[in-house]
Amino acid sequence: MHAIDFLRNPAKVPVKPVYAVFGDDAYLRTETLGAIARGLLPAEEDDELAIRRFAGDQATLADVLDEVRTLPFFSNRRLAIVEGADPFVTAHRRELEAYVEHPSESGILVLSVKVWTSTTRLAKLVDRTGLAVECKGPSERELNAWLVHLARSRFNAVLEDDAARLMIELVGPEAGLLVSEVEKLSIYVGDRGKIHRDDVARMVGAGRIEKVWTVLDAATTGRGDLALEYLDRLITSGEHPVGLLAAMSYSLLKVYHAGHLRRARVDLREACRVAGIFPYAVEKTQQQHAHLGPSRVDRLPRLLLEADLDLKGSSLLEPRTVLERLLIQLSAPRQD
Repeated sequence: MHAIDFLRNPAKVPVKPVYAVFGDDAYLRTETLGAIARGLLPAEEDDELAIRRFAGDQATLADVLDEVRTLPFFSNRRLAIVEGADPFVTAHRRELEAYVEHPSESGILVLSVKVWTSTTRLAKLVDRTGLAVECKGPSERELNAWLVHLARSRFNAVLEDDAARLMIELVGPEAGLLVSEVEKLSIYVGDRGKIHRDDVARMVGAGRIEKVWTVLDAATTGRGDLALEYLDRLITSGEHPVGLLAAMSYSLLKVYHAGHLRRARVDLREACRVAGIFPYAVEKTQQQHAHLGPSRVDRLPRLLLEADLDLKGSSLLEPRTVLERLLIQLSAPRQD
């Protein structure tokens, strides 16, 4: 089960004796662990007495199993959470398999890991006895529906569908950042209670539009000097190159996707729709394709990957220089 589905209504999911919470999205992992705890322990119970957390690189198997097998005194259940449990699972896989086959009736074991291989015997046993919750970055469609639900259930606000889509476009598919923006917008609209697309553009897009669209529009239509000027303005104002590249990548990969579809004889407007590009940006996408040319559009994923690796230490270049080089590559005249 994906975390987005689980978090939509955790109360509908039956309580399990074992949970595996896995994936690289730290926000979704944290929210999932919190939802499991709230679902298992009534609000009036003392969490400190009912929950014990273990560090996966220090926990011993005996301590963890003793915790879940000890009868609770001040609560209905005991909850043991092993955080960063990858080394713990590796070291005690056979013993954990035996436990999952015959789990405690009153204790709940939660393994929070980054990697969870579904083909292992332990994973199959957890699927049979417990629940595995995947916390990886969701698709744009899943995020869109979840944000609309979240706005209503947590912040008592109506987030319009096109407003949610624009928010994802501007912020990127980062669940934690998106939740923060929904909260900010719910406060902004106040008693009106409805978040429109214009609200998102005003409150979220004021900075992001310049970060992504203005810089990329200049670079991908051949105005390299202007793109570098905008980039300088952003970095001087405190924007981090890693965040800028993430936002740029989110938009450029859509340009690539639409270009790939056009190479397969798909109509431009339909290609943009499938790629997740808004209708008002179709003409701009055509201009970008015309400037970049088919071969450079096809190379966009590789160019972005190279820049990402360089920012993470594969190059001795300064992060600012890495972004400048990418913009120059995008703004150069087409060769095909």
